[in-house]
Amino acid sequence: MDFFEHQEQARRKTGLLIFYFILALLGIIGATYTLVIGILIFTGENEGGNFIRPGVLAATAGVTCLIVFLASTFKSLQLSGGGGAVARELGGREIDANTTDFHERRLLNVIEEMAIASGVPVPAVYVMDRESSINAFAAGSTASDAAIGVTRGCMIQLNRDELQGVIAHEFSHILNGDMRLNIRLMGMLFGILFLALMGEILMRSTFYTSHSSRRGGGNIGIVMLIAGLGLMLIGFVGSFFARLIKASISRQREFLADASAVQFTRNPGGLAGALKKIGGLTEASTITHPMAKDASHLFFSNALNSELLATHPPLNERIKRLLPYWEGKYDSVDLPPIVESDSRKSKTEAVSGFSQGIGTTTRLTEAEALESFRSLHPEQVDLGNTVHAAIPERLQNLCRNSAGAQTIVFSLLLAKDQKTRTAELNLLRKSFDQKRVDIISELADEVVEIHSTLKLSLTDLAIPSLRHLSAGEYDHFRKLAHELITSDRQVDLFEFALLQVVTRHLDTSFGRRRPPRIKYNNFRRLTDDAGVLLSTLAALGHPNKPEQADAAFQAAAAALKEATGFSVAHKSGEECGLEAIEASLKQFEHSNPIIKRQLIEACTRSVLMDGGVSSSEAELIRAISDAIGCPIPPFVRTAPLV
Repeated sequence: MDFFEHQEQARRKTGLLIFYFILALLGIIGATYTLVIGILIFTGENEGGNFIRPGVLAATAGVTCLIVFLASTFKSLQLSGGGGAVARELGGREIDANTTDFHERRLLNVIEEMAIASGVPVPAVYVMDRESSINAFAAGSTASDAAIGVTRGCMIQLNRDELQGVIAHEFSHILNGDMRLNIRLMGMLFGILFLALMGEILMRSTFYTSHSSRRGGGNIGIVMLIAGLGLMLIGFVGSFFARLIKASISRQREFLADASAVQFTRNPGGLAGALKKIGGLTEASTITHPMAKDASHLFFSNALNSELLATHPPLNERIKRLLPYWEGKYDSVDLPPIVESDSRKSKTEAVSGFSQGIGTTTRLTEAEALESFRSLHPEQVDLGNTVHAAIPERLQNLCRNSAGAQTIVFSLLLAKDQKTRTAELNLLRKSFDQKRVDIISELADEVVEIHSTLKLSLTDLAIPSLRHLSAGEYDHFRKLAHELITSDRQVDLFEFALLQVVTRHLDTSFGRRRPPRIKYNNFRRLTDDAGVLLSTLAALGHPNKPEQADAAFQAAAAALKEATGFSVAHKSGEECGLEAIEASLKQFEHSNPIIKRQLIEACTRSVLMDGGVSSSEAELIRAISDAIGCPIPPFVRTAPLV
């Protein structure tokens, strides 16, 4: 299950979505034109009863297209706030990162572990308090503004394995690129259904105008009544196409997400258990919120009672694929909420296992390295659990508020060299009091020796709190972070990685950048940018060893030529400054997922020249991947997938 292939498929689905949208629009125009002609005949404005009137058809088509376009644009802009905007519209409440509620804490732990395993920032987490059914959704345009929402029934009625299966299913939608397609679908469908809403408004208005119309001898009220009824009937046309589009786009992707979740967790019983509980629960997976009909395709299971053109496959079919020997029986769910203790490893065990399980360099074959980042594997989910448990509770608590999260990031950016660090601390004193600066300095001493995976995981945990900064606070934080990174006039591997992780995701959250549009479908115009990135990676991976650096670059360039047919020229150090690197990353951000995969594979072959992937090399490749819009999981040795 190649993330990049599925992301490309999701992108191409947009073309299918537009095709269906045009069909729906043509159907609505035809129905609206018939309604207009009927009204003209009724009012005597269509003498001779001529049905074919080109001028009326053109006007009707123009007005209908304008209304649908404006309604779709309005809804799309309304949803442009990311997954959080969708979650709030569905009645979701964002969970406080410092919550002490057992169920909320367990849910946050599962999501944080899965985020670390996937290599993406921790999404915002919402609970739909008024929904007692079992359901969940992932929403957003990119991993940067993603949100995961669960119903209260999902949070309290599932055990940890079942909850992890559901969350893994939703992370599959994030990693496979489904979310952006779903947001576009919501915007388009609102436009299709908007005429029905106008019909309801006209029907209500009829009651206020009919009395005055009768007194004046006119028939305005009757015309409005006919128009309102007609538009509501047209709404059925739009509703049919809306359901058809949702079903065609969503059903197979739900099977894929189920399969991915089982692959991630190595536990089909967890996900199947959640689905069986839905089948045995009185409320099942039904969502009562009025917006559920617009967002039904987002959910883990059918959010509506209707099975006509359902957006999800039948429950029994999904369960059978997971548990082939299932007998088809649903047990009734009338149990009290799950309150068992969280069964993760203790902190001490986790830290020990982590330090023994991961060394400075991971020895991987080329096939193992490439497979490691193309999909999420059980070994990476296990690593996510272990890394999450290995982070000291005090540091996790700091990540859970905006001031502490900034302190964590600044401490990670401080230089090891004492002279440079002194200058950086003086820079921080201009913005913070001495007590805060002392805490940052102490934390820097504490985190300087921990594994780089733990450092980037700390950053991922801090990002949700940093999203709650005000726009002014974020601008100040960003400026300070950039100054710390560039204070020594050198590009440090880890500082570079951290810069990309923080700025990319937070810039999206604060509206400093929009989700990129695909401009490049081959390497023809990207060879210079690839040269900058591969030359930089080779040089930084082999400092003061020009022969090894050149060999690493040649290995990467050869792999890229084999994959794309284009040659890449080596770039000098003067051509590979921080600004050039950032510019090249922005170019690749606008390439399609297959091109991104080809670049990451070339980077991987570069660092594998010496037979292993060091911690700093792995995190740099992950930062490059993150910066071009396709975060990848950590490099680990994985068992073959069957």
